[in-house]
Amino acid sequence: MMKTSSTTAPLLGMLLAISAAASASVVSAFNFAAPFHNHAHAIHRSITSTFLSAHPAPNDSSSSSAEESPSQQPSDPQRRKTFQSGLVGALLSFFAKHANAATSTESTNDQDAQPIADFPMRKLRLPKGGLGREYIIIQLYIDGNGPYDFMVDSGLTTELITPHLQSILNAKSSGITKQGLSAGDAGSLQSLVELTNVELCCGKFANGEALFPLQGPLHAIVTDFPQEHLDPSHDPVEGMLGMEVLERFDVDLDFPAGRLRLWKPGTVREEAKRAGMTNIEAVVVNETRLLGFRVVSVNAPKGSSGEDVLAQPFLGVVDCGASFSVVNWRAASLLGLPPQSDSVYKKIPMVQGIGVDGRPQLLPTTNIGVSFCGNAIQNKDDKSNMSFEAPTSDWTPWSAVPMAIGDLPVFSQLLGDGRSAYKGPAGIIGLDILSQRRVILETGAGKKRRIYVGNK
Repeated sequence: MMKTSSTTAPLLGMLLAISAAASASVVSAFNFAAPFHNHAHAIHRSITSTFLSAHPAPNDSSSSSAEESPSQQPSDPQRRKTFQSGLVGALLSFFAKHANAATSTESTNDQDAQPIADFPMRKLRLPKGGLGREYIIIQLYIDGNGPYDFMVDSGLTTELITPHLQSILNAKSSGITKQGLSAGDAGSLQSLVELTNVELCCGKFANGEALFPLQGPLHAIVTDFPQEHLDPSHDPVEGMLGMEVLERFDVDLDFPAGRLRLWKPGTVREEAKRAGMTNIEAVVVNETRLLGFRVVSVNAPKGSSGEDVLAQPFLGVVDCGASFSVVNWRAASLLGLPPQSDSVYKKIPMVQGIGVDGRPQLLPTTNIGVSFCGNAIQNKDDKSNMSFEAPTSDWTPWSAVPMAIGDLPVFSQLLGDGRSAYKGPAGIIGLDILSQRRVILETGAGKKRRIYVGNK
């Protein structure tokens, strides 16, 4: 009998688009996943896309790498190849309330209100013409070997390593397997491997040591991925750190300062308040514990009091493993864009995608401005009428970014219930939006999840 674990399966990930001028054969992937009966998960083929006409992204402080150091691992040209890979998982319905884990006592004394770990925000440079913003990397040791460059990905529930790193570590199977779906293969099984004695490095740690140990073995799927050889100064990138690690901390992505900080769970709230950051109520993604929020158009109408938003939101999953953002056509309609049949889409830059069914799709890209709303408010006089809490008056929406639009197979599978495809609005909020401000993910277990975002 196949053993499965819904809490260790990677879910969302990589979004990258390269200009045709970059002449790369494999340039991007959306690694998403589909839910299946009895929590059995499928690893499916990634969605690869090529940006056919480059957009300039809005200027922000994240446009250049901060304190980057060259990779200490040698480049291996023989490992460069074209591939298709995928990840797995299940999502909770968008309108589910934000979840609370088992209650715990939150400490906020002065001693606790310091980061456990503080790193320079190292990044992978995108090729010329790349769409979106640079991926974040962190360095670590495994069983005394390293340091290895790993991407930070809030769209993965577990870890990911390359076959190359597995061979170096001689990593053994954890006994957990996943059903695979790849190009031309609908039934293979793939095992997760255990990573033991994992230690974060190359930062400042509260323990005063050079390394910060992570408790227990981690679990990783083994696969190649596009970012592995993306940046010559960080070649190869040997893996990705997902929510299995990130949920142990409050994660502080301070893009303006060029820092990545990890805080003890429950202590970052006071820091966010001190910094004047906006609190966004998070929607928690099922047992995977990924985070999302309710997304609306920047021009969404408000009620007469200005305290509520009179627009239907859609789920935007927070994915710092995605270089740019994407919405499906239902979400595009809610954002005020013309229908898919409008001829205007024939005149704007496109992204070419290949779905899990192997068929190519051209996805238009256009500048879109988004904001957020809070929890639902039911009209006391008309219970069929519902609005949503508006942001506070000091909130400034993110700058518009070129988003991709399309009904990729991933969206229907991502939010489906395992029996029928999801046909509602949805999107992925990538680094093109996230990197505009400081972002804190209150992801630590034991409390209500929140997202804090800088107002400017």
